[in-house]
Amino acid sequence: MKKSRMIVLCFIVLAGIVNFAYAELSVVYVNSDRILAEYELAKEAQIQLDKEAKELEKQYRQLIAERDSLFQAYDRQKLILSEERRAEKENEITTKEQVIQRFQVEKLGPQGAIYAKQQELIGPVLEKIKMVIQEIGKREKYDYIMDTVAGNILYAEPKFDITDDVLYELQRSE
Repeated sequence: MKKSRMIVLCFIVLAGIVNFAYAELSVVYVNSDRILAEYELAKEAQIQLDKEAKELEKQYRQLIAERDSLFQAYDRQKLILSEERRAEKENEITTKEQVIQRFQVEKLGPQGAIYAKQQELIGPVLEKIKMVIQEIGKREKYDYIMDTVAGNILYAEPKFDITDDVLYELQRSE
């Protein structure tokens, strides 16, 4: 009795392995860096984001320069300043330091203005790319679409790269 169960179980496992071996799995990939580099809307969004970032960087450098200037003036004059005037200058420098720290958090930090702008500009582009990839996947009946940039693919035949298809569909949909 045990022998027959074991034979039946082995047969079922073997049948499952054979079925899996003959099942056709459709896996393709895209290169998201290339899509972002070649897709016109993504390039425009990146240019706008770069402009915003440069403006914030300019403001930040200005604040740093103002702080440095205040400190240098204080350093040159501290020996001849009265105790009260020295305290005023030190408070000025401290206030400028606080302004710089607040600027870093509000503009450049993880919840800052530059990241909000990035979401505003690039978020819709990424959503559109995702929709096009999903549409191609459904239309072509792919089981998986992977991204080479995410590092999930160690090797892939170029014939499975559908990046050109995604770029074509994105450009066609404009």
